[in-house]
Amino acid sequence: MRYKILLLTALFLSLLLLPVQAGEVNDTVPRRVYQGFSGGMMLHTGYLFGTDKAAPVAADGRSYSPQGALFGIGGALRVHLWKHLRTGFEGFVSTMYSGLMDNRDMLRPGSYMRIGCGGVLADACWRMDKAWPYVGAAMGGGAMRSLYMLDGDQDTWERQSDSYFHKQSFFYVTPYVGCDYCMTRKLHLTFRLDWMLAFHHNELTMPTGPRLYLGLMFTH
Repeated sequence: MRYKILLLTALFLSLLLLPVQAGEVNDTVPRRVYQGFSGGMMLHTGYLFGTDKAAPVAADGRSYSPQGALFGIGGALRVHLWKHLRTGFEGFVSTMYSGLMDNRDMLRPGSYMRIGCGGVLADACWRMDKAWPYVGAAMGGGAMRSLYMLDGDQDTWERQSDSYFHKQSFFYVTPYVGCDYCMTRKLHLTFRLDWMLAFHHNELTMPTGPRLYLGLMFTH
């Protein structure tokens, strides 16, 4: 399954860049390969869900689902090549607290799910005066740490008798679309919408779902 996902992602990026490559061949004036770089930080929010087989089950049969809203911060660094292609790296950290989970009535304050991930990305960007729309995909790896507190209080130092901690690694593929708004020649406001697809042991798992980003990018 993992190799199929890699193959499909590579095929997607190849199809995405075919018009770009064709346009370069038809250009009458040769262009430099290197067109500069950009990088910056982004805040994000979203709604993630999926299967967490390590989650405990309550006495009434309900599982402690980690799905819900999350918030985080991260960044990306891109190198601009030819007329449209951009490629580089990204990294993000996201946290979902117990008050944002679907089963918040079953978990004590202090429970959380934290995701850290990073990988490579490639996208096609069209420079249209003040707006630079782009579409692309990223892939990489990460880890999800889950703490489920079923009793006790996070504000005390007492030993908790019923809590669970679990760490799970995963591989992810993330298609995305976005747009840069050029406030100045070197400072851009960027918007991005993506959909994370996470895989663990060749099956779709947590975290999966949409995320929305807002950030500042410095270009050169």
